[in-house]
Amino acid sequence: MTLPAGSRLTPFVAQRTEQLKKAKARRSLGQMQGKIGEMPMTIGFQGALAAKFKETGAPGVICELKGGSPFDPGFRTMVPYKALAEDFEAVGAAALSVAVERQAFKGSASDLATVRGAVALPLMAQDIIFDVYQILEARLAGADAVMLSAGLLGEQLGDFRGRATAVALDALVAVHTPAELELALKVGADFICVTNRDIHSFELAMGTCETLLPLIPAEQAFVVAEGGLATADDRARLGALGAKAMLVGSALMKDEDPAGVLEQILGIETE
Repeated sequence: MTLPAGSRLTPFVAQRTEQLKKAKARRSLGQMQGKIGEMPMTIGFQGALAAKFKETGAPGVICELKGGSPFDPGFRTMVPYKALAEDFEAVGAAALSVAVERQAFKGSASDLATVRGAVALPLMAQDIIFDVYQILEARLAGADAVMLSAGLLGEQLGDFRGRATAVALDALVAVHTPAELELALKVGADFICVTNRDIHSFELAMGTCETLLPLIPAEQAFVVAEGGLATADDRARLGALGAKAMLVGSALMKDEDPAGVLEQILGIETE
């Protein structure tokens, strides 16, 4: 992995690298793999989204739980992970994404473990993944899926996808440009997230989903849309273009009533 000059990810990757050095000194890759071999099977993340889409005919919503974001200020100081996860499950979320990265997203593996103990929904670990060790960390914490960025991993993408599959994690491959989409399809990714956000500049380019979604053959990949999405209109518009799920984060976590926002996105009428 080589970050481009000026990437705003640089300080976060540097800190995560130091954290990984300490983690590897405490527990080796082999020890991690041994522990994973003793764990129960994961819940199919992609399968759950596919089932929700088949049931409703509309994109399911993946709700993201996190304590902060380098993209967007204004988050609450304390996140009631257990209560929010239970609320999202009750309202009708298809799956959850939980931050496990500390500096950028103010999360931790223990937050994911808390959510795992609270709900039956499949979980994705939200991290800035550039080391195979992070995939094993996610699996041990209770994740069912990880997100891999084509814009960050480049030609390593196929290897990382294989490593995730080897420990029974679904690998959702994030793409933001036609070149990244071409790479994802080249390595055989059948679970793709088209994001409006550039991972290096952190800038939102609304309309990226509209540009890239039609380029993905429906029979080749199950597609998720994300990046600045927050409304029922977003869900309907992107669903019409081929998205079968939608990931929503900041819009939920910055609102005083996250479950109410989810109800609005899903079109649930409340008294």
